[in-house]
Amino acid sequence: MKFNDKLQPGQSITQAEIESATGQIESTDPQAYALMLLQIRGQLITHLKRIHGRELTVRIVKGDLHILDDREAADYNPKRYAQGLRIARRAHRRLMAVDVSKLTPQEREQHTRTVCRQASALSSLRAKPAEAVVATDRPVTPKLMAGRK
Repeated sequence: MKFNDKLQPGQSITQAEIESATGQIESTDPQAYALMLLQIRGQLITHLKRIHGRELTVRIVKGDLHILDDREAADYNPKRYAQGLRIARRAHRRLMAVDVSKLTPQEREQHTRTVCRQASALSSLRAKPAEAVVATDRPVTPKLMAGRK
C-alpha cells in the first residue's frame, strides 16, 4: 500500500481508505483482513520512521490505523508494557505447572533452563535498581579467605 508522505501523528487511515487501496473487504474475510492490516501497520511504521526520523506508535482501532501523537503514545505504551508483563507472568506460572515427570531427560533439561531464564528475567524487572558504587582513591582488593592465616 502507498502512503502519503504528509502523514502526521494524530492522523488516521480509515478502514474505507484501506479497503479501497487494497481491494480487500473486511466483511468478506475478516481473518485475512486482520492479517493484512497487521502487515500494513508494520509497513506504515517503517514509512513513518523514514519520514519523521523516529519510531511512532501506530494502533489498530476497529479496522482503522491511528498514528498516535506524543501525548496518546505516552499514555498507550506504558499500558501495553504492563499488559506484556502480565502475559509473561501468566505464561511463566503455566510453565512452572508443567509435570516434568512426563518429559524426556533432554526436554527436562531444556525446561529447567527455560524456567531459570524466565525467572531471572522476571525477577530483574521486579528488582530495585542497583545502588551506585562509590569510587575510592585506592583499589579495593577482595579478601577471599578472610580470617584464615
